[in-house]
Amino acid sequence: MSKYIFNDQTKLIFIKNYYILIDNKGKKSKEKLSKDFYTNLYNMQIKNYIFSDENDIFTVEQLKFLYKNNIIKKLSPIVEKYKNTKFEKFQIYLENVFNDANRIDYIKNNANKKILFIGAGGICTAMIDFFIATGFNNFGIVDFDLVEFTNFNRQFKYNESDIGYYKVDKMKENLNRQYSGLLISTYNKKILSSEDLYSIVDDYKPNIIICAADTPAYKINKYIAIVCYKRNLPCIFGGVGQESGVVGPLLSTRASIGNYMKKLDTILNSVEGIFPCRGSFGITNSLISNYMARDIIFYLMGKKKKVMCLNKECIIDFDRNNIYEKEKY
Repeated sequence: MSKYIFNDQTKLIFIKNYYILIDNKGKKSKEKLSKDFYTNLYNMQIKNYIFSDENDIFTVEQLKFLYKNNIIKKLSPIVEKYKNTKFEKFQIYLENVFNDANRIDYIKNNANKKILFIGAGGICTAMIDFFIATGFNNFGIVDFDLVEFTNFNRQFKYNESDIGYYKVDKMKENLNRQYSGLLISTYNKKILSSEDLYSIVDDYKPNIIICAADTPAYKINKYIAIVCYKRNLPCIFGGVGQESGVVGPLLSTRASIGNYMKKLDTILNSVEGIFPCRGSFGITNSLISNYMARDIIFYLMGKKKKVMCLNKECIIDFDRNNIYEKEKY
């Protein structure tokens, strides 16, 4: 018995009089099918994109036609493993994007990675669901603050009943209520120096540190960078303004972290205080968080070519819908 799945890289357009237009990565062809073949293929596209030749839906010749035209492909054991789970669609996506995803179980590998958030505010709450949806389940969360009603325009993992309680406690509680199988370590601590971070990092042993805090401005970045330089850990930064936001840098080497710290020193040596924007828009906050999450996920999966902000800052201009590189490290 052979099992098949429809190939997402091939787009099918069903035309009247039993014609189909096949578009595979820009290569197009128009084919006329028999009425039964056309009808069965149309219904299968609607109802079930995974099937076996035991179902007797298509004849041997029809299967050959579908296979030859890249309309279907063999079902991988990994997709079959995740069928009817929350990871099924992500695995199908992976196999259409990465040639080795039908042999390497990236979702299982993701479960072995540990992600540390510094800050449980807008960035953390906007991106953590994306990690869970792609197989990550082990998180460390550092924050000292309380849940506040005025932050609800961008902090979407808290409820009104959480107001006045510590963010880390309510974040853990709410995530565990929503999802099963999570491992969450919380640290109710204010980070005022790199020394405050060492004990947390040495206890949790993360695979990456996410700077999801904006105060004290630039100083928190430096505290994280120092620890990551000493412990040889990757880290990522981001920020949201009124008209634009910054994605990255995701610093992956000690050299890039060192270059980043030099820039921070230049700023901090000449500036007494920098204050973040008081106003915020949940949508722009989420845009930055989503781009950051995408880069982190691909980085931890070993797909560095997909990481937009690898060792560089990228600016997203919200008004012009442009992304451009600002600075390399």
